[in-house]
Amino acid sequence: MSNELDQLEIFEDDFDLFVLLEDSNKIEYLFDTEKLGPRGAMLKQIAKYQKIHQDQFQATHVEDIIVGEHRICIAKYDDVITFNSDSLSLINQLIHKIWSDGAILLKDQYIPKTNLDNYKYFKAFQVIKINMPICEN
Repeated sequence: MSNELDQLEIFEDDFDLFVLLEDSNKIEYLFDTEKLGPRGAMLKQIAKYQKIHQDQFQATHVEDIIVGEHRICIAKYDDVITFNSDSLSLINQLIHKIWSDGAILLKDQYIPKTNLDNYKYFKAFQVIKINMPICEN
């Protein structure tokens, strides 16, 4: 098994999730890589996590996007939207785009950055939808 661990290649997306696992789940993941491969073992951990937290995340939509050389994670639930990115200008561009599409964003200082927010910059907003585009003129 030690020889196989030396040859194990974990993809970037899988590694981002691997560091969030509890220690016992990390050990289980490493054991499962022998039978399922790195991707299969990670999918097993994700399914396990989703089953435990299904009710909590039922109304939450999370999307991690790569834009050029930057990454941004957008989480939307109820009337709240959060942005977490390695680029502050990318967050500001998306805020401007959402505003132009007809939503008013009110900065929410009471939503904290969590351990799931891996990137440097974080902004959270309450969303008020007015269902019509906003003209800058």
